[in-house]
Amino acid sequence: MPKPLDPKCQLCSKLPTAKAKVLHGAEGDGCWNPHICHNRRSFYRRRKSANTGIETIIVEPPGTYFAVLYLYKELGDKPLHALAAELWLGQQPVCRLEPIHCFGLTAGKIRSYTDQVLQAFASQYSVSLYQYKDMFEINPAHCPVRPCPLHPPL
Repeated sequence: MPKPLDPKCQLCSKLPTAKAKVLHGAEGDGCWNPHICHNRRSFYRRRKSANTGIETIIVEPPGTYFAVLYLYKELGDKPLHALAAELWLGQQPVCRLEPIHCFGLTAGKIRSYTDQVLQAFASQYSVSLYQYKDMFEINPAHCPVRPCPLHPPL
């Protein structure tokens, strides 16, 4: 199996040799090796230019509706801080439930609420939605709801 490309060397190959020697030589991070680096830089530059002759086409992905649920919670078995949801059509979001705090809501009430959101999306856009396509857990530090106990006013 071939060795993976080194991102540091890829970036270095785009620099002029003099600048690369300064950044990665004795005054820099010390990784410059004159026996290896000239050939490696040449390899990365040629590899990049060889791929430019390939034609690219764009095929529009199918436009299907799906719902996504965002859960603002700590990792592990911690309580849910907030939640939000979005309805997507293909590659674009078309409708959003603004985030709400979940303080004092039981697991049953949260489940009932997320089902209501799914039904609201379905009835608003006349589509069949039976479940969320994906759920993303986000650290509560990124909670966008204001006011929020995690982000007290200054």
